[in-house]
Parts: sequence; C-alpha cells; structure tokens
Amino acid sequence: PDYVPRPRNAFIIFRCEYAPNHKRGSAGAPVKGTAASQKTLSGRAGEVWRNMSEAERAVYRQRAEDEKIEHALKNPDYRFQPDRKR
Repeated sequence: PDYVPRPRNAFIIFRCEYAPNHKRGSAGAPVKGTAASQKTLSGRAGEVWRNMSEAERAVYRQRAEDEKIEHALKNPDYRFQPDRKR
C-alpha cells in the first residue's frame, strides 16, 4: 500500500472506545456526526482521560504499545514522514 497509517496512541484508543458509548449530549439528545459535535465529544473524552487514575491509563498505554509493536512487525520499513507544507 502507498499509505500506511501511524499506530494509535493510548488516548486515541481510549477515545475510540469512549465515543460510541457517549454520543449523547448533555440533554440526552443524540449528537450528530458534525465536526463540532466530534470536537465536543473529544473535549469530553479528554476531560475524562485527565481525571482517570494512572492505573486506568496504564491499560490503554499497554494496548498502544502492543499496537505499536504489531505495526512495526507488519511494516518493518515504516518511517513517519509528515507532508511538508509549502
């Protein structure tokens, strides 16, 4: 493949699990898939992440490390090279 995505970090793994279970707004109304609602959802996930204990975060850090190792095995020549803005 031409494009290989980067492995997810601990917070991204947490947010992927957090989002489907918390897609309702404060009034209980479903949050639509707009960019603004995703930003709000990410903000709430970030707040929960900051308030989690170190032991709770360690689970996600371990999963991120496992994903990183698996990514390295599948893509041994991978090197992150962001596109430079001109």
